[in-house]
Amino acid sequence: MPLEAGNAAPQLTTFYPDQEGTEHTIAEHLKNGPVVVGLYKSSCAASKAMMPLLNRLQDRYADKGLAVYGVAQDSLNVTNSFIRRSGIEYPVLIEGEEYPLSRAFDIFATPTIYVIDKDGQITYTTMGFMRDQFNDIGAAIAAALGLEAETIVGSDEDDIPRFVPG
Repeated sequence: MPLEAGNAAPQLTTFYPDQEGTEHTIAEHLKNGPVVVGLYKSSCAASKAMMPLLNRLQDRYADKGLAVYGVAQDSLNVTNSFIRRSGIEYPVLIEGEEYPLSRAFDIFATPTIYVIDKDGQITYTTMGFMRDQFNDIGAAIAAALGLEAETIVGSDEDDIPRFVPG
């Protein structure tokens, strides 16, 4: 069963390379603030809709302590192509063929998004893509940072679909 809000996040001390070869450990960033982890597969239609929107969270909250990480279930070449096509601006960790992070979170669909607070607790999670849930993700981040929630995706943004099947 996938981890849910209220569960402790898995120990995230392993270093994973991002698309540029830089090694990251999510546990290190948790010392500074909350983390959004977005596990995805580039061939998934819902992932194609969700992952570029995580840029908005990075833009809005990075200067307040948030880190956003994508976790690719793809090869480095496929990941780099997806990043270029999608305009992703945050680090994307290359998970590798054994899917250690996907297994640690016990996900069964992509994309799966987790908001993890500084204490290592999952405060929000969602699977798939529904536009209305995106503001809930933003609200969970704002709460983890001690801020008031703001609109991340407006209801008038017709270029963003309401729902994308996986």
